[in-house]
Amino acid sequence: MNEVVVVAVAVVLVTGVAIVIRRRGRDRRRGHSNPTFVCRLDDRLAETHTERRTHLERPPTVRELAVVDRVEGDPVYVPVVRVDLGTADTPGLELVFEYVASVLEAIHPELADERVRHYDLQFTFGPGGLLVSGECRRVSVPPELADRLVSEPRYRPRDLHRDVKRGDDGGEEAPVLWGDCRSDGS
Repeated sequence: MNEVVVVAVAVVLVTGVAIVIRRRGRDRRRGHSNPTFVCRLDDRLAETHTERRTHLERPPTVRELAVVDRVEGDPVYVPVVRVDLGTADTPGLELVFEYVASVLEAIHPELADERVRHYDLQFTFGPGGLLVSGECRRVSVPPELADRLVSEPRYRPRDLHRDVKRGDDGGEEAPVLWGDCRSDGS
């Protein structure tokens, strides 16, 4: 009987250590040394993107807070936010930019004291299952446009859509209107 208890305790301890190691690894992959910062962004998205308000089954989440550069020792971030639309069809860009605007309005003020290269919003949709995977497309927005969205009452999602479309010239730091998702956060 004592051997069973010892084995059970050992299993619990090993499982606990594995969970802690896995969480630390995930936090490092997210790029931010303070996982509570990422959690704060996720909490903000959960507060502002309830199912009742947005019709999303799950609120958007910060998939990664990538550190893509350092300037004078300070990290330069690319927040990667995933929005699971839960639709079978490709969404219209008007709807997409409503979500882009609401995500930016939620997290951009939280990142006001940080260096941000751009915001990368990934949208998943389409049929997904065991044999078929859904589609993932992204919109990339520079912080200057997020500033306008947050600070100028007359600057709305359609204006943001127009400006991202104008700036999408394929350059490395240019906005992206509806590109393929990339896993590197840049």
